[in-house]
Formats: sequence, structure tokens, C-alpha cells
Amino acid sequence: MTQEQREARARENLPVELVLVRHAEPDWERAFETASDPGLTDLGRKQAARVADHLKHRPLAALYCSPLERTKETAAVVGAAQQLKADIVPNLEEIRVPVLQYASQTEVDAYFAAAARRPLEDHWEGFPGGESFHAFHERVTSGIESVLAHYAVHPSTTGSFTVWNAPARGHTLRIGVVGHGGTNAVILAHLLGISPVPWEWCRFETPLAAISNVALRGISDEGYVWSLQRFGWRAE
Repeated sequence: MTQEQREARARENLPVELVLVRHAEPDWERAFETASDPGLTDLGRKQAARVADHLKHRPLAALYCSPLERTKETAAVVGAAQQLKADIVPNLEEIRVPVLQYASQTEVDAYFAAAARRPLEDHWEGFPGGESFHAFHERVTSGIESVLAHYAVHPSTTGSFTVWNAPARGHTLRIGVVGHGGTNAVILAHLLGISPVPWEWCRFETPLAAISNVALRGISDEGYVWSLQRFGWRAE
């Protein structure tokens, strides 16, 4: 057996795998015109179909998504391919910013550009007039931990380390989560034990309709740690 084969075998039958999908392309133009929560563009629906086709070969036991239309529509396409209906987790909504109703794309771009020019410490406040990063981080990490707790997966502290407890399984329990650039980045950093920064979506940046996978790997008899198996992969 080659080293590659041995490593591949070690990745088989891990107790839990989390499949993080960023939503497909949203129709921001229509959203600005109608002051509505954007759904998907025609391209976005094609992107979602490609995600669904890929994941058919890695069956999901359950599927979750945020309450925003772009994730619900993406999750509906993914779930239909596996006879799954996505459960909505309100805490997985993207960071909340002021609703820029009737704003032009130029005005929106100027708003985010100005926010980026603030002193770094001010970034903890989130975007001007919106949700603070601390509040965002707290609700997203609480949201994903509540999902995992449903499958008896919990964090615990051992000395200076955080490990995860999970029941032994004869096969990998694969859980799909359709989220956003920001929420998925926060989830990754949290599960991997990386201290948060208020620009998490830049540190773990993925394209639209991209898939990232983390799975529980046994580190000792005391528990598991999350292992990044794949990051930002997209079916073309």
C-alpha cells in the first residue's frame, strides 16, 4: 500500500464530516431595485446544480442553511438531489449591515470602501450602523454548536486544549451547511481553534458556490479535533 493510499484510508470513516457550502450567485441587481432579500441569478441556479450533482456522490445525512433567500435557494437545489429538506438556522445569517434600500451599486461600494479605511480596532464594531463582529461571532458559533449538539458532538476543555467529543460510528456522518462567506469563515476558524479577527471572511475567503470540508480526527483517547480536509473547492 502506498503512502497516498494509507493517508486516504485514514480519512475514511471519520465520525463526522461538516460540508460547508457558500451560497451561489445572488441577484443583487434585482434586490437593489426592489429593496428585497436577493435570491439567485440564472448563473447562481446553475452553480447550485453543480454543487448538488457533486454532493450526490457524498450523501448527506442532514442539511442546514441560513434564513436568507440566497442560501435557502441554494440549499433547496442541493437537498432536492438527495431527498432532503434544509432546516433553517437563524443564527447562521450573514453579518447584519444597514439595509441600503434603493442605494446604487456605486453607493454600496463606497460604503464598504469607507468601512475598510477605518482604524483596525474599529472593525470589531462591524460595519457602520450594523451588527458588531463580537455579536456576529457569538451567534454563528452558537448556531453551529447547536447543530453539532444534535448529533452528540460537543467541545470540552482538556488542560489548555479544546477537544471534541463524539459517539463512535461505523460510517461517516456527513452534515451539509449552506451559508455565507462570513459565516462559513467564522465556523472554520472556530472549529479549527483559531482566534477570531473582525475580517474573518478575508482570512478564509471562498468563491461563490464553493465547498469546504472539515472532519473530526481522533487526536488521542481524550477526544477529537477538527481537520480541514478541503477548502474552497468549486465544481466548474
